[in-house]
Amino acid sequence: MNFNNTLPVILSLIPLALGTMWKLSNGPSTIHKSMGLIVIGVLAGGLVYIQSALGAEPSLLVLASAVLLSSFCAILSLKNSQQSSMTYASIMIVLGLGLGTLLSQTIASRIFMCGLLGFIAMSLNREQATTYRTKIIFLHLTLAIIFSLSSIFIGESLQLYANLFLAVTFLPLAPFHLPFVGTIKNAKETLSSFWVVVWLIIGLGELNKIYSALTPEMLFILSLLALASAVYASLASLGQRLNSLFVASATVANVALIWGLLEIFPGFQKWGIPFGITLAFVMSGISLAFSFIQIRYGWKTLGILPGLASPMPRFGVAMVLLVSFALFLPLFSTFSGLMIMPTIVTHNIEIVMVSLLFLVIWLGGGWYFIKMLHQTAFGEARSDVSYSDLRLTEIVAVSVLLLGAAYSGMIH
Repeated sequence: MNFNNTLPVILSLIPLALGTMWKLSNGPSTIHKSMGLIVIGVLAGGLVYIQSALGAEPSLLVLASAVLLSSFCAILSLKNSQQSSMTYASIMIVLGLGLGTLLSQTIASRIFMCGLLGFIAMSLNREQATTYRTKIIFLHLTLAIIFSLSSIFIGESLQLYANLFLAVTFLPLAPFHLPFVGTIKNAKETLSSFWVVVWLIIGLGELNKIYSALTPEMLFILSLLALASAVYASLASLGQRLNSLFVASATVANVALIWGLLEIFPGFQKWGIPFGITLAFVMSGISLAFSFIQIRYGWKTLGILPGLASPMPRFGVAMVLLVSFALFLPLFSTFSGLMIMPTIVTHNIEIVMVSLLFLVIWLGGGWYFIKMLHQTAFGEARSDVSYSDLRLTEIVAVSVLLLGAAYSGMIH
């Protein structure tokens, strides 16, 4: 193995090894935070070197940069405490496994992916009781590990289906969304926000690998599945009481737009990846804002703390900006796709499918996002709560995610 192949592996092992050591030795959280930010800076320099000296594929480096930026926000905004030490460790482990999955060559990439899936399974095993739903999630993760390893050795046709299973898992479509929902629900503090980005970014990478091999029949089936997933997830978002489940369901609803537009817009790298990154940043920002309130007050249920914009104006502005951005997410993907779409004859059935999908996601999103905003930012604040507005590091973290979303959605 030459240096070009080993460098991404070495870079991925740095945060992985550091996070593992932190898991085994519960040190001061202030040191963990400082070391984590330093490592992220080193990894950023490594990505720049890979781009300039090794000429790696640009789309992979864009995806890896999105993961790195999200890890910076998750670590920077996390308040130092005894519990946050384990969160720092988990963020570094997920960062290492995620970068290894994205940047490494085939065999090493699949090993990192298996490690990531195994880490998800162990985390869920510690947090969730043994229920029928949990058993389905573990079965799903087991199949994902098997498909991840077998995709290296099996033939091209079977390899396509194995990789497609991984793609619909990490770029979640119902009914393949349960591991994503379970992971977001049980992640602690700002780790939930980081998971949103890592999960979707890996899904974008997997879809990018198989996009050119998808047949028209497969694309049509995926568009039908996307429409059903959008309807289901939009309705689920309206009924969610836990903030983490709201974020997970809203993310699944918007991800359906990527799968649904594959059939009509060519050049997935040019519109799909930028839109996917925009979606990941926006939903990660909403999750991050929720985590700030949860860390302060232990609040996990929508509607318990209304009227936050009055005693916490900085939080109110952040939520309004994030929700405003989220409401226009479907327009970003459609505009980007139309910009590169050649003048071709489109079948009526494709127009109908895309129109239905667009309306479900846009109208549904307008309904559940505005409802969520009224449950949190607006209304009368409680008099029995001592409110504390966002700190500087929290404002910076949300602002960075918003700027990243704006750049990916409007400029890139």
